[in-house]
Amino acid sequence: MKLRSAAVLLIVAATGVWAQTAAPARPLAGRQRTVMATSTDADSKTAEMRAKAAVNQRVQEMETTLTKMHLLLKQMQASPAVKNSKDPMTKANLEMWGLMLQQLDKQFDQVKVAAREREDLEARRSAMYKQAQEKAAQSARNAQAQARANVTAGQSAGATATPQSGSQPAAAETPQAAPTPGSSSPN
Repeated sequence: MKLRSAAVLLIVAATGVWAQTAAPARPLAGRQRTVMATSTDADSKTAEMRAKAAVNQRVQEMETTLTKMHLLLKQMQASPAVKNSKDPMTKANLEMWGLMLQQLDKQFDQVKVAAREREDLEARRSAMYKQAQEKAAQSARNAQAQARANVTAGQSAGATATPQSGSQPAAAETPQAAPTPGSSSPN
């Protein structure tokens, strides 16, 4: 009986814990690429700006939290109860928090560098797209100019080849009788 109730309690606890865990979030960059690939140019720019704002907001929140944690640790270390305490667990606990904050500072610095690199890559990417669009537009203009030149040249060539009304054909265009074999020349 006790085993059965313990098993039921374990199952209930496991499902409760499982239900409370957050589903893994999709990376922001993946969502941005999906939005950019399926939307218009204006929509992609607004989505890109929203993504940048969200990243910047998260970085600022992390910085604020770390600053608060540093202040709290300094207050804890400066408190008279901790200074006068001879308990090794208290000192070990403060050391652990100090090490953890150092690690969080390193990770925060990496996040800032990654955010700057991402902004740089996005700027390069947009410059490359702009350059490619300008090149394609220039090619289209060149092709249109070439087509216009061909049409103009074709019209001017057609105008000189067609006889004007009321004019006689040129002497070179009149058919001449070809000499027959066996006929002699008038010398």
